[in-house]
Parts: sequence; C-alpha cells; structure tokens
Amino acid sequence: MSYNHSHIELHQDIIAIRKAIAEAKHNLESLVHLHYRMNEVDKQILHDMYDRHFKHLEIDIQKKALLHSELQRRAELLMIKHQRGEKLTPELIALIHKVVDKEFAAIKARMKNLFEQEAKKSKQIHVKSDHASLSKLYKELAKKLHPDSGAQPELTQMYWLSVQQAYESKDLHGLHALHTLICTDTHLHSIQDESLNYDDLQNELKKIEELISKEQHSIDILKKQIPFCYELGLRDESWIQQHGETLNQQVMHFDREINKANETIRLLTGNNWLLEQEVLDSHDSSLKERREYNEEFIDATYFSGRH
Repeated sequence: MSYNHSHIELHQDIIAIRKAIAEAKHNLESLVHLHYRMNEVDKQILHDMYDRHFKHLEIDIQKKALLHSELQRRAELLMIKHQRGEKLTPELIALIHKVVDKEFAAIKARMKNLFEQEAKKSKQIHVKSDHASLSKLYKELAKKLHPDSGAQPELTQMYWLSVQQAYESKDLHGLHALHTLICTDTHLHSIQDESLNYDDLQNELKKIEELISKEQHSIDILKKQIPFCYELGLRDESWIQQHGETLNQQVMHFDREINKANETIRLLTGNNWLLEQEVLDSHDSSLKERREYNEEFIDATYFSGRH
C-alpha cells in the first residue's frame, strides 16, 4: 500500500511539474514576442518619433562640433607660430590650413571606419557559442517550421524571421528559447507510469526558467538604451519642449565657440576663414562637392549610431 501511495504522489508531482512547465513556456513565449516586437516594431516607431522632433538638431550639433574642432585646431597652430615670433606669411598660413585639412581627412576616415565596425559588431555574437550547436538548433527549427512539416502558417509567420535573425547574429540563447517553444513537447497529456521521469521534467523546468531570466535581462537592458529610454518623454509635450531647448543650447554653444575660433584666425591672418570657404565654394565646385560629401557622412554617422 505504501508503494501505491508513493506512486500516486509521484504521479501527482509529475502532473504539477508539467503544469509548471506549460506556464513557464507561456511566460517565455510572451517574453520572446515582447523582445521581437521591441526590436522589429517599437524601435523604429520610437526612432521616427524622435527624428520628427530632433533629427535636424542632432545632425546640426554633429556638424558644428566637427567644424568647431577643425577651426580650433587651425587657430591653435596659427597661435603657436605667432607666439614663437614667426611671421604668418600667406605661404605659412596656407601650409597650416593644408596640415589641418589632412589631419581632419584622416579623422573622418577613422570615424567612418569605427562606425562601420560598430554596425558590424551589432549584428554579431550576443552570446559566445559553438557553431555546431547553432547549426543543430537552426536545422531542427527550420524542419519544424517548414510548410512540408505540416506547421501552421501562423506559427511559421510568427517565428521564422526571429529564427533567421537569431541564427545570423549567432545568438545561441535566442535560438535555445525558440527551440524550447517550438520543438519541445511538454503537453499535459496522460502517460504510462513506467515512462514518468520526474528528474527530467525538473531539469526541463529549470532550463526554461533560465531562458526566461536571460530573456527578461535582455529586455531590461534594451529598455535602458536609445530610443527606449526616451519612450515616456516622446509622449510628453513638456519633455519634448525641454529636450529641444537642451539641444538648441548645444547648437548655440557650438555657434559661439565657432565664432570665437574664427575670430582668432581672423585676428592672426587678417582673413575671415568661414567667409573664405563660402567664396571658395562659389568658385570651385570640387570644394563644394567635398563639403556636401562631409555632410552626407555626418548624416550617415547619425543613423549608424543606432542599434
């Protein structure tokens, strides 16, 4: 009798743990859907909202920050020569400007390279993983979601893009979560007593709970990043106004610094460098094209900073 009583208790424990597994899978599924929606839908919506209000100011700040650094460098080199008692001849002034042009061409090239590397990095490994494990999980998921497998079209539509993206970015954790949802059978159907394995079910529940924890952690990190950290503010007119004023103050700060550096150059050389560039642009189309290229570069770096 004690054996039967123990056996009944074990059967009840297994029913309970199967229910816990089903609930855990439901929670994991909700988190996977939330993570997917945040990355694929909400992020772009929030970027568009931010851009509508602030893109022109953000790009203006970047342009003026770069121009300020460039002008400050020109003024610095001219001042060094002046303080050493060297005569600022037209030839020396032209040489200094050429040196700065070369320096900033190199800086812009390095910046472009860094942004390209960052863009590639964002598409790479989130979790260090073994390629064989990735391939195995991917193949099993692809087989399960393939139309010939009898998978429901809604299931394929819901998960296939997430599977592809997780595989391409070598996100082993993401593939594990999807594999647990799609390929692991944890239905609550009755089974024969001799096939019950309580330890295996405990391990399965633990694995799902670990995936839930990791998925929640990823979502929490995402919420702290741009643009999600702006989400509440972008729905608040007073915050939008305040943030716009903050960005405008940065623009005015750089305007003042640019004018100060330009005035130093004018005092040392007798020429207004900024005005000179406008005159040169009007006479030399190649200079204007180069300047427009730099503006396109800054616009590109604005977008490449997004993840």
